[in-house]
Amino acid sequence: IGLEDERKMLTESGDPKEEEEEEGELDPLTTVREQCQQLEKCVKAQEWLEFCDERVSSQSHTEEDCTEELFDFLHATDHCVAHKLFNNLK
Repeated sequence: IGLEDERKMLTESGDPKEEEEEEGELDPLTTVREQCQQLEKCVKAQEWLEFCDERVSSQSHTEEDCTEELFDFLHATDHCVAHKLFNNLK
């Protein structure tokens, strides 16, 4: 599973009806997550994840994966989101 597949799994709900209903609405979680991913700590974690993904993808036979880097990136993003999300809810 590649980096793009993991991102797709994390961001898509998979329910086409739900996506159609919410097209006009902007999800506060998505907005805050995007803002948080611009912060230095998240950017560095994402760079490490991308570096790992490139390294692992370039090798044909390896047992290495980027699980730790993915968790670090998600943790950094979620930590930021947890502190900001509820300020944006109605």
